[in-house]
Order: sequence, then structure tokens, then C-alpha cells
Amino acid sequence: MNVVLILYLSLIQIVLLPASQELHEVFPIEDFESGEIGGLPIGWFNQKGNLATKDFSADLRTTYNYQILEERNNKFLRFEGTYGKHMSFPLINKDEVDIYNTPILSWKWRVHQAPKNGNEDDDNRNDVAASIYVAFDMGRVALFKKVPKTIRYTWSSTLPEGTELSKFYGNQKIVVMGQGENTNGNWKSFSRNIVEDYKRLFGDNPPAKPIAILILSDANNTDSPAKADYDDIMLHSKHSN
Repeated sequence: MNVVLILYLSLIQIVLLPASQELHEVFPIEDFESGEIGGLPIGWFNQKGNLATKDFSADLRTTYNYQILEERNNKFLRFEGTYGKHMSFPLINKDEVDIYNTPILSWKWRVHQAPKNGNEDDDNRNDVAASIYVAFDMGRVALFKKVPKTIRYTWSSTLPEGTELSKFYGNQKIVVMGQGENTNGNWKSFSRNIVEDYKRLFGDNPPAKPIAILILSDANNTDSPAKADYDDIMLHSKHSN
């Protein structure tokens, strides 16, 4: 068989690859493996700066109630406490991010204890064991104030899986991914097409690059303890099998 024929047949094989063998593009956001045990993850920020550049003191861990732990050679992030704060991972400065190429956001949660009677639809009980936000370009509150448009995926204490809510004058959309007191000690994997969710929830097309991914666990409104783990946050070109 001559070289030209071999090249031709190789080209035909590439063209005829079934969809299941197409390139699966992945942008890893965080698996917590590079972080210091007992500390906060590298590359995550609050409003004042990079959290991982601060001293990993007892005061800081108490302020955030998050820390990286390790189990069976796997690192993950745990929230345990009552009062939580947002942590954000910027995407706006990542040249390789385009959610039209990688529209599937996936992650893992393991919920040990959900806030008692937490309810995302009640401002006085708006606590969750775990939530992940995708923050997009600015929307408006009333006529002047701008806030990010966000999709918030939550593990709810009381609201049924599949519940969808709209908050902050329509700028925050909440999608309940699971419900209950815990996940019985098991990790649960989740994935969402954030492009399709944005189109459906906001009624237009999202920017190709979100501002950031945010994490929040919180139980201060119900004044009850919460405990949950996060791991393997990433963007995909398609749902994993």
C-alpha cells in the first residue's frame, strides 16, 4: 500500500470518527490538589485579594470556615461552621475559557449536615450546605446599581430538587440540584449546561467568558451548623459518560 493511499485512508477515518470519539475539551477549575492541607485554595479570592497569600492562621480559618483536607490521597475543600463567606475563582482573565466551547460545568459535593430548615426562597432562612455560582456580566438593580448576573446551583435543606427561583430583581437565578439533610457520606457528582441554563433563565445569550466561579456555604440565618465538601470543579465540552 503506497504512502498516498495510507494518508487518504487515515484522513477518512478521522472524518468518520463517531461523536463519542470526538475531542473532549476540559478546562480544570479546581481539584484542590495544589493547596496546603489546613489552608485555603490557591487562586481563590475575596474582595480584598488572593486568600492563599494570607497567613493560614486559626483566625482566618474561623473567618471563612473552609479548609483543604485530605482523605485517601485525595484533597478536597470542606466547610464546617455557621457563618460563611464567598470565595471566588476569576475566569474573566483566563484566555482559554469560552463557555460556548466548554458549556458543561461539573463538580462534586458531599453534604454531611445541612442548615436546619434552610430555604433559599426565604430571606430569613436563606442558608445552604453548599452552593456554586457562575457570575456573568453586570445586570441592574432598579435604575442605577449594577450587580453581576449569577446562576446559583444549591444543595437545599428543604426545597425539592429542580426548584428554580429568581432573586435580586431577576439578576440571580437559583437552581436546586439536591435536597436533604446529608448525602449519607457519599460524594455526589453534578453537571449543568450553563449556556443553556443562562439562555432559559435570562432569556438571552451569555457572554463567552463568565466573570468568576464562586463557592458559598452558609448557615448564619438559621443559626445552625452546616458541613459540606467540594471537589473537582471543571468545565467540559460535553457531558461525561
